Amino acid sequence: MYATLRDPPQLRRLALRQSGVVSRRQLSSLGVGKASVASQISARRWQAPTRSTLLLHNTTPTRRQLMWIAVLEAGPAAALGAHTSLELCGFRGFAREAQSIHLVIARGCKTAPLPGVVVHESRRLIDSRRRKYQGLPCVDLASSTIDAAAWQRWPRFAVTLLAASVQQRLCAPDELDAALALAGRVRHKRYLRLALADIRGGAESLGEIDVAALCRRFQLMPPSRQRIRRDPGGRRRYLDCEWDLADGSVVVLEIDGTHHHLVEHWEADMQRERKLVISRRWVLRATASEVRLEPAGLATDLIDMGVPRLPSP
Repeated sequence: MYATLRDPPQLRRLALRQSGVVSRRQLSSLGVGKASVASQISARRWQAPTRSTLLLHNTTPTRRQLMWIAVLEAGPAAALGAHTSLELCGFRGFAREAQSIHLVIARGCKTAPLPGVVVHESRRLIDSRRRKYQGLPCVDLASSTIDAAAWQRWPRFAVTLLAASVQQRLCAPDELDAALALAGRVRHKRYLRLALADIRGGAESLGEIDVAALCRRFQLMPPSRQRIRRDPGGRRRYLDCEWDLADGSVVVLEIDGTHHHLVEHWEADMQRERKLVISRRWVLRATASEVRLEPAGLATDLIDMGVPRLPSP
């Protein structure tokens, strides 16, 4: 696969393990001298993308090779982190942030600037946080999730990222809670702590977290049942919440996303709402934006419908 790797055989194994990227120090330890390296570069069989690393072919590096170049150039104290660690473990979403390669180095260390690589200094980059994902040195998933959330500009995006990592089964709430406790003073920590409390209680979507926040803010009893609806493609779309009232009736809150403006969803929603009314349920509907941005009016309507209040402390 890589040119002139027949001797020594350890170099071929190293190149295959590191996607064709090696450091000059590694080459030296395998007995490959500077003259041999210079000859390969002169013949355009190899490339030197940085002063410390070599790419053992002459074509454009892949994204995986760029990750190896970043960590090898930064040295043994570096690790991929945040969105890049999550990417290597299959995380979906936040495409804009995932375009960059996120590299974490110990505070005070230096590395050469590389196109597309965002460098973060950390006081907490210790060996206990390092893992290998697809062979690459990375910050562990829980810490990477907390870092990625804390580096979001807006708290809502931070909370969404936290919920998505649990929903996609990458992290457990307890793991995230422990990582947040070790993170020290980070951006959005209060919001992340509240979101984790909701997620630990079973909330995995932003809609569920919004409903939990609404109930907490206006001292309403949490819903006795919450259901995530899925569209024909299997995607999570909106949330139903139900409260059992003292007279035996049930109040249902349906939270609709933007897809409900489509005719096919609108008709299906009407059919399902008729079934709910027939079963003696009171149906209230709200958009996800209303729950998020205008909760006071919705809380008033829920109280008027008889949703019980939490007892005063």
